[in-house]
Amino acid sequence: MQANKDINGDKSIIKIVHSHGNETTDVTEKCRPGLHTPVPAGFYLNDVTRHFTAQTTTKCLKDKNIYMMGDSTLRQWFEFFVKAVPTLKQMNLHVQYQSGPLLAVDVENNIDLHWRAHGVPLRTRKTAVADLHYISNEIDDQAGGPQTVFIFNLGPHFTTYPLDFYTHRVLTIRKAVLALLQRAPDTTVIIKTVNTGYK
Repeated sequence: MQANKDINGDKSIIKIVHSHGNETTDVTEKCRPGLHTPVPAGFYLNDVTRHFTAQTTTKCLKDKNIYMMGDSTLRQWFEFFVKAVPTLKQMNLHVQYQSGPLLAVDVENNIDLHWRAHGVPLRTRKTAVADLHYISNEIDDQAGGPQTVFIFNLGPHFTTYPLDFYTHRVLTIRKAVLALLQRAPDTTVIIKTVNTGYK
């Protein structure tokens, strides 16, 4: 087994959009100890703190079809959005919750949010084989476009498998993403890296 395996390809096809830092947020109160902070607090980018609020989260997701595929850490994002956006309602699809698929819909803001496990290998309870889809197949099945967002991750479930197994999966997903961006270059694709501190 080869430990350091390069994944080569045409790097000019995938574009990373850079923020120019000219976005602003209104400051309603001077920062001081004890000031209420929304949870999660948000993020810091280009010397500007940006908070997650129901309004900003809804505005970000408005008119979007969001497809999330990965492990439980990405499912936590799904759960966060369902809690953060009051008009986003989770549907009961009568499936194994840990592997999905899960669906939440906001008719008022035209948002549909999907989450499902990344396919095998998984470390969950029994799951119907029909509910297990590979990320690359899910990407191939969508037309894409400016209203479409794909978010995916791979990680902890692959740690006990040979590196070649993981590399093959990454290459298959890469091929699907390149084909997606070829047919719909205005599709947003987000790759979530693994969380630190896994056993």
